[in-house]
Amino acid sequence: MRDQLAARSGLLAQLASHLTGTEVDGRRHRPYCKALPPPVVAVVGGRGTGKTHDALRLRDLCGTVTPTAYLDCADDTLRTAVAESPRSRSLVTEALLRLGGAFVRSGPPRAGALPLTRLFTGLVAVASGGWDAGQDERIAAELGRLEALSPVRGTSGEAARDRAARLVAAYAVMRPPQTPTGVSVEVLLRDILPRGARRAADWYGAYPGAQGDAAAGLTLLGAHFRHGGDQRVRAEYYLGQALRADLEEAYRTTGGWLLRTGRPLMLLDNAHEEPGERLVRDCLTYRGRGHRDRVVVLAAFRREDPPVLTGAYRLPSLTSAVGLAGGRTDQLCRHAMVVVPYPPLPPAGPETSDGLLSHVDPDAMLPPGLPRALYRFTGGRPLAMTRMTDAIAELNSLADAAPEDEAVRPALPALTLRSLLRYRPATPHRTTTGPTVAGALRDALVPGETGELLTLVSPAADAHAAGLLLSPAAALTTTELRHALDADGWPRCDEHFVADHCLRIVLLHQLYHREPDHASWVRGHQRLATHYAGASPASPHQYHHELSIGLIRNAVAHLHGSLYLMNTAVWLDNLLHIASAPVFAGIDERRRLAFTGGHHEPERRVARLLNAAWLAQDRLELPEARLEAAARGALYAMRDDVADGSVLTDAAEQWAESIRSGRPLRECACTRRGRTNGGNE
Repeated sequence: MRDQLAARSGLLAQLASHLTGTEVDGRRHRPYCKALPPPVVAVVGGRGTGKTHDALRLRDLCGTVTPTAYLDCADDTLRTAVAESPRSRSLVTEALLRLGGAFVRSGPPRAGALPLTRLFTGLVAVASGGWDAGQDERIAAELGRLEALSPVRGTSGEAARDRAARLVAAYAVMRPPQTPTGVSVEVLLRDILPRGARRAADWYGAYPGAQGDAAAGLTLLGAHFRHGGDQRVRAEYYLGQALRADLEEAYRTTGGWLLRTGRPLMLLDNAHEEPGERLVRDCLTYRGRGHRDRVVVLAAFRREDPPVLTGAYRLPSLTSAVGLAGGRTDQLCRHAMVVVPYPPLPPAGPETSDGLLSHVDPDAMLPPGLPRALYRFTGGRPLAMTRMTDAIAELNSLADAAPEDEAVRPALPALTLRSLLRYRPATPHRTTTGPTVAGALRDALVPGETGELLTLVSPAADAHAAGLLLSPAAALTTTELRHALDADGWPRCDEHFVADHCLRIVLLHQLYHREPDHASWVRGHQRLATHYAGASPASPHQYHHELSIGLIRNAVAHLHGSLYLMNTAVWLDNLLHIASAPVFAGIDERRRLAFTGGHHEPERRVARLLNAAWLAQDRLELPEARLEAAARGALYAMRDDVADGSVLTDAAEQWAESIRSGRPLRECACTRRGRTNGGNE
């Protein structure tokens, strides 16, 4: 995984190097399309596919060589700040404030801090609409928030308090028809900004209705923001362009270009959230009106269908984007926006997966099959891989230490994925009160109430079955849960309501361990088994759910009774569907039945084949060579029991190869998608 993650991160760094024209991660690539603005690059992938990891890595790599700003558009503190003063703040203004502050703090040290005078004056005009002479503390606090953008920076809040005192004095003598915004703009332009900064603020003379008067433009900006609706949208658009104009100004002189050799880089994580979509749309609108700027925008989305991505040029892979960016024909710059897929990492063969945990297990104490099982379980989703790898690293580091608070710590040589999911990593205070690995993983993949409700419906095959498991008083309906999964970029499958096998197994694990007596697990599967029991002909779904709660007898009887009553290929597919039942107990008994042959009764041969298929399809089981032989032997033993023995002969070799390579025995949309994840290629 480390090599694959590094390869994809390296490709993104190479693309960033082409776009910004700077050395990134030890590489310097020819900057392209010098005469045109670079395209907005949208990377699209669901939760846990590594977008945030790679964006943060780019921020760290680029931050010292070119002005770089990272913003998590889903950060709750953005919304908290807006709630404190909704008339003078919005998600867009808070986003611009954070982006501007990051641009100021980054870049080559020799270049000094970027002057963002236009953005600073615009945000002051917006904030000052509700100020008056009795709010000196509030004014000083707000100016302190904007201090990072000010062209005249003070220390320890002294500059903010001095400016607040000047504004309060001006408010004290304010007379109608003067407004707080108008007075604030007048004091700002006359007394606070130095001469060079005043020339930069003249940019607001182009604001609609200003007629070349910067003070009038700033006053109108503040008034439009407070009016809300379309007028606020217009004001926010111009604040975004103020930031672009400030960045362009920093490069306009020869000295500025020489000191800042790379284009500014704006990284928008979770750009599907409101401030992200607005910033991307405003950027495209600005450039669509014929304006040119050099800001490189890289935005991460969870889905491919947000309205802002409509009409974008879609590329098949990150590799193709890098190829176009580095080509001498500058093909990538012909498009205003390009979309690059960011799926989970592609499937890994034994030669790749066997070394997956070598960095956390240098003494090779883990079971030999654990790395391959871990890769198969996570499906190459980097977030899941990282969380579980970190837990293994902690177990290795604590191998010789005494457990604290009677904590259950699985031994490395006997570690299984089931025991790893139940392990509670130490919290920062070295206690064992934190969530299990599975619990933390669920909270990361589907946080909040949505994750709790999806846990309850995780055994369901479709929305109707999910509705049977959901209380009428639940906070969300099955339709709303489906929309929540879609919004986070989770895929769909006709056979599973939760269509990603890694997420589904985590949810099923949480459902099984929800109570000590597994009441929710048993109740849910019983309800679904009863629902399907009335189907005619008999539905394999019924026996699938019975198998999940340990009732194997009915499944064996059904399969034995239908041996000669249906097409052999259909019969085998039904067996595989039944044997895909999730299970978290009775593993030893399953293994005993699967690995014991020589039965004379057909019913016992069916039971052996069912248990062999059950083990082979369990993504929490470690791969082992004797399972190949057991599955092959169980299929061969039944060739005379079915209508067409050649089907089982062919299946014997196919199953053995699938078990050996870690592929599923039965395909559905979940498994087919896993095999075709593009990764870097």
